[in-house]
Amino acid sequence: MVAGLAFQVATLLVFMVLCTDFALRIRKRYKSMGEDAFDQNPLYAQLRNSFKFKGFVAGLTLATICIFWRSVYRVAELGEGWQGNLIRHQWFFVGFEGVMVIVACFALNIFHPAFTFREAMEGMGGLGSKKKMRKLEAEREKAAADETTQERSGSNSDDADVVFKFAAV
Repeated sequence: MVAGLAFQVATLLVFMVLCTDFALRIRKRYKSMGEDAFDQNPLYAQLRNSFKFKGFVAGLTLATICIFWRSVYRVAELGEGWQGNLIRHQWFFVGFEGVMVIVACFALNIFHPAFTFREAMEGMGGLGSKKKMRKLEAEREKAAADETTQERSGSNSDDADVVFKFAAV
């Protein structure tokens, strides 16, 4: 049991180190290139600057730290054995186990990715998403066909007007 928790601590630590490295590289790139360092799609630019996105990143960071803290505590607790000091004090367990999990859950529920990325992921994932995507694609094809039809009929009427005006002169 301790080996599994120690493995969880090790993998979480690697994840946290890689996330920190990524964040530092993004910051360095932003400082050197400005806004050109990021995707210029207006939807993503607006998302990056929104409170929801910044809250999501903060919530994910807080949740990761809480779960890491909880896992480290559990390794220390179970490393002492079933008669250790940490396992015999309930308030350590409540504080470092229960509170950490509750904080992590609240952080990820308040800044849930579905709320944060709703506009960017419209129609992606979830129940009925394939049906939604087919419907959106059919609407796009219909709109493109209607536009093409209008262009053709519009150009024919323009040609007829030119011929009529020429004949009238």
